Amino acid sequence: MTYLFPEIEEQNKQTLFIIGNGFDLANGIKSSYMDFHKWLKDNDYSHLISMMDRFFSNRRDVWSDIETALGEYNENYILDYCKPNEDIDYDHPMRSVAAIEDSPDWLFQPILEDFINAFGDWVDSIDITTAERIRTLPTESIYLTFNYTETLERVYSIPKSNILHIHGCRLLDEKYIIGHNNYRDPDDAYNDESEMLYIQNTWSKIIGWMNGLLKDTAAIISKNQNFFERLSDIKCVIVYGHSLNEVDMPYMEEIVRHIGIEKQWYISQYNAEDSKKVNTFIGKMGLKNANAFWV
Repeated sequence: MTYLFPEIEEQNKQTLFIIGNGFDLANGIKSSYMDFHKWLKDNDYSHLISMMDRFFSNRRDVWSDIETALGEYNENYILDYCKPNEDIDYDHPMRSVAAIEDSPDWLFQPILEDFINAFGDWVDSIDITTAERIRTLPTESIYLTFNYTETLERVYSIPKSNILHIHGCRLLDEKYIIGHNNYRDPDDAYNDESEMLYIQNTWSKIIGWMNGLLKDTAAIISKNQNFFERLSDIKCVIVYGHSLNEVDMPYMEEIVRHIGIEKQWYISQYNAEDSKKVNTFIGKMGLKNANAFWV
């Protein structure tokens, strides 16, 4: 893009766009978690839907916020699911105990693996060919996107060198990062002294599996430190379509660490709930010049 006034180009170079899934949705791309739910149903993965609803609907609708729900797993349902079939006649009580302790390995873990694999297959299937531009984006700006799709590259012609797909991208043949931030100590399983030891062992193993789905934001930030160090000259941040969920706050904190709290922020909001999140975010980050805009 050629500018009549060079200062406009320089201003664009000093702008960081933070892109969330709401941006893809606004472009008409079917990339919501409910679209994932529909894909599972259409592709004969209904058993994963029922298992996810059973295990992870502890405090919310799992399909409205999968990452947060993954950290709020329902231990009682998982334990019940992992118990051996009562119709099986074990010839020794210890074999029943062993079956319970080993059950996460051959009952619960495969479900998690199937779910993550299905999630990747769904991401690969997302169609962006019908996406419609909703605005013009400057090609000189820097983009931090949380989306796996190549919307910025293909639809908006943003150079790859100006984009970081923080959680992976279809163009790069990378493993997609999805996870929660609710670490639990496996030793917590032994706090209830009234529970049988083999049940505690089973629960400890389950906690270990769920800790395996933690999003290691510290490692991701460290891996991409060169990108964050590029932000020292940024004067304006525009957030579009990001949910501002707690699991992604370490990235935001890293950005603020590099650019300070005085720079101008513009943050999109879609509804009243978003408005509350934006206000909470501004306060938590200590931003001095932040405004919300409706989309």
